[in-house]
Amino acid sequence: MGCPSDRVQNNLIGACLMGHPEKVAAAVKAMQAAVSIPITVKCRIGIDDQDEDADLENFIHQVADAGCDTFIVHARKAWLQGLSPKQNRDVPPLNYPRVQRLKQRHPELHIGINGGIKTLDACQAQLAHVDSVMVGRGPIRTPGC
Repeated sequence: MGCPSDRVQNNLIGACLMGHPEKVAAAVKAMQAAVSIPITVKCRIGIDDQDEDADLENFIHQVADAGCDTFIVHARKAWLQGLSPKQNRDVPPLNYPRVQRLKQRHPELHIGINGGIKTLDACQAQLAHVDSVMVGRGPIRTPGC
């Protein structure tokens, strides 16, 4: 639930689903009923003008109540209007403290972090606050860091 592209939004998938936590919760329940492996959710800290605290908490609460206990959170908002998918990787500021607060508030959940983390040292620093680190494009540009 991180991609902000128009094509993805037009099909009600990707980051726009953060505005529909009840649909995500229903999808999580349906997937859990169909498979025996854990269902995880990767999302942003919010979309557009959503409140990064209240709306993210509501999203996590609804989806966790549906049975998801693992969230990988890209630590920046997705702007669905006005920014390209490429700009959405760099322009909205990263907010690592927001993801770290999410973990503090929900110790029962596995909270991973993603976004702009490029080195092993940066991963280790994050692991003092969250359960896991997802490294995306960083190693593609600088393998071996």
